[in-house]
Amino acid sequence: MHSIMKVLFSALTCLSVLALGSPANSGSVTGVGFEKSATLEDLKSNVPKGVKITDTSCETVGVPSGGTNKYRCTVTWE
Repeated sequence: MHSIMKVLFSALTCLSVLALGSPANSGSVTGVGFEKSATLEDLKSNVPKGVKITDTSCETVGVPSGGTNKYRCTVTWE
């Protein structure tokens, strides 16, 4: 009985370390601007050093006054 508890405790400890270790460094940043490329470059400057950018995306956001459209962009890293 005692050895089973030790094995279960060790297994749960290992799973906890694995589960908490990998997603801690992932994240994203979102911003809005009139020029898609300038908005993405600005967002990339806010990405932590040493991480890998995994995705960039932009969607067009209409302006209620009928003026120039804006872009809502997101940069994702891990």
